[in-house]
Amino acid sequence: MESVRAADETAQACGNDTVLTLEAGLEEYLTSPVILDLLKLPQDGLVRISAALFFLGDYEMFAFYWRDSYRGAEQHCKLVGADAVRSAFAPMPLDSGWLPLNAVRCGISREGERWLSIFVPPQIHQLAIQDTDFGLQQVAVPLPGLVFTGSGSSYWIWAVKDGAKDAIAYHAPLSNVSENGLICFGANRAPVASATTIAQALSLFLTSPFNGHSASGKSRRHQGDIRFLLLDLAQQQQRAAYPLDDLCPITTLQGHALTLDTLYQNIQRR
Repeated sequence: MESVRAADETAQACGNDTVLTLEAGLEEYLTSPVILDLLKLPQDGLVRISAALFFLGDYEMFAFYWRDSYRGAEQHCKLVGADAVRSAFAPMPLDSGWLPLNAVRCGISREGERWLSIFVPPQIHQLAIQDTDFGLQQVAVPLPGLVFTGSGSSYWIWAVKDGAKDAIAYHAPLSNVSENGLICFGANRAPVASATTIAQALSLFLTSPFNGHSASGKSRRHQGDIRFLLLDLAQQQQRAAYPLDDLCPITTLQGHALTLDTLYQNIQRR
């Protein structure tokens, strides 16, 4: 199927007219005698197969094969879009239930696992900062706008400067969060993400002590440990807003800043 993959990648790089031409060529390729012979659907034996569905590329396109019993058992192929396949396999209605406040995005992964995101507006949070020298300190700290996402029992958190769908994602200025935003709950057990539990998961994270785990790379002023900036902000008499110019973007290994949409796609593919 290397030719199929190459055609799919070429189609993505071209305009709509070219894509239609490539899809027509792809369908002709998939219905060639050589491919039909390789994918010959057995019509004898214990199990008789009259049709089959093949997944192409990244599942954005499907090839539907079937045997025409009225024309000498000829095999045929038709390209089908992902939306049409999803509709065919999901005839039952789906109700998300009442979504929580500030829900911004939700969906179902390819494994059938639901995921949900909420936006946490900029505000002052009560945090517990765990420090080796000073012990546990309860402080009031302003944080920027945050996007909190849950899928199964895994959760991610990112900082944003605006709510645009193509907005650049920044490291949440908190420790206990990995480079891609995945949260470490430590000994705590996070609930399975849903519309009714995501607020509970967010509260569990924000009220847990923030220690030195994954504390670097979250601040321009304090690159080694974000907790120093949080303690500095807590000591300021006016704590109206978090300094957005101190946020660090989430980047690829090549240094390219990632957007929220890219991070969502990564979660769906994980």
